[in-house]
Amino acid sequence: MSLEIFDQLLVELSDQSHPCTVDLRLCGLAYFEFYAAACSLHNNVHSWTSMKPFIDRAYQEMTRLPPPETLCWRRLYTDACLLCAISQVSDLAQDDTAATEAVAILDRAIIIAGAPGRLDSIHQLIKDIQENYLTLKPLITSSGHKQPLTQMYHSSAFSICVPCVDPPPNVLGRQWSQKPFVLQRYGYVQGWKALSSWASIDYLRSVAGPGRLVPVEVGKDYRTEEWTQRLMSWDCFLQSLDFPEHPAQPQNEVLYLAQHNLFMQFPALEGDIGIPEYVYACPDPPSCYPAYKPPGNTDGLIINAWLGPRGTISPAHTDPFFNCYVQVVGRKTVWLAPPDVCNLMYPFDTSTSDTADKSRNPAANVTEPSMCNTSQVDVFPNSAEAEQASRDAFPDFWKEVPQKAMYVTLAPGDVLFFPPRWWHAMRSEETSFSISMWF
Repeated sequence: MSLEIFDQLLVELSDQSHPCTVDLRLCGLAYFEFYAAACSLHNNVHSWTSMKPFIDRAYQEMTRLPPPETLCWRRLYTDACLLCAISQVSDLAQDDTAATEAVAILDRAIIIAGAPGRLDSIHQLIKDIQENYLTLKPLITSSGHKQPLTQMYHSSAFSICVPCVDPPPNVLGRQWSQKPFVLQRYGYVQGWKALSSWASIDYLRSVAGPGRLVPVEVGKDYRTEEWTQRLMSWDCFLQSLDFPEHPAQPQNEVLYLAQHNLFMQFPALEGDIGIPEYVYACPDPPSCYPAYKPPGNTDGLIINAWLGPRGTISPAHTDPFFNCYVQVVGRKTVWLAPPDVCNLMYPFDTSTSDTADKSRNPAANVTEPSMCNTSQVDVFPNSAEAEQASRDAFPDFWKEVPQKAMYVTLAPGDVLFFPPRWWHAMRSEETSFSISMWF
């Protein structure tokens, strides 16, 4: 199968009219050099390192250019990763190290470049490599005893409960599209397989198969200088979390899979959920944001996964889209405040603050940079002392915002709807798996 993909890629690269090749030619000289290297690699498949310069060059261009100008480089990155992975597994004798590295290269093509035009081929190649060379290894059993949970500090940054609507509205008319509301144990979501399956580490491992990588945030709070991002083993990440059948391995750092299109990597998970009809309602722009536009992709919908341990926090920020937020596993507390408190939120000054750099801010939204607001205020302080320090530093917030702020603790099967431009922050009360649907 892998060599068939290689042959097909060469045919496409030689066809000047093929859509992928038309895009690749925009890379200029790099395209011709890549095609020559690909032909050479076909004759000597053991020279997989010849693809590395193209992977590195494409990555540099992708990070340097604005997103609308990166398609040709994302295609180059993806194709170079494909050829590199194929050459690595073309002559394996049950070498699981090389096979694991090949799967990791293919995951990078998905995570970093989005694998334009090649996603199905990459999924098939990963499946072939896993079936022929890799097996899921047993989990490492924790030797320690599970520590009793301490009570989380109850912040006074909110005073109003998000209203629960029952029965659910038939349509998302203007009455329902202006303010947040919750559908508790929403009937449509109650039928999702995910509500039971995603609470199992064994299921999540089996769906992905061995050797997979995922992008995680490292650090409690992306506003701090210590925060970073890392690609790590899906197995290792899962073992950092508490599951009913498998307690968490001890960790020295907080790991959080945040705002990631996990379904693009593991498409089998998509069959475990559904899309609530509300996201196709085409709501009118809210009065506070008449410039609202839905996501610019084909579906007008962006779906992301959020999986992390107890205590994981997403600081208060805003997004430019309507959000249908579904809690799948565990409980999560959500803080919300209306757009009219913006001047009281002490947002970072994006023109001068490195910590507000949107290249390292997972709440940032490149679709609408003016909406990339993140507050300096901790709406979930971890102690009375921390709250007092926040009150001293940000007095206007604590004087005015809590009276307008809402909160809700979501349980599995709950759905939270809120409009664009509302400030929101999240805190996981236990191992939490959530799905956000921007529309």
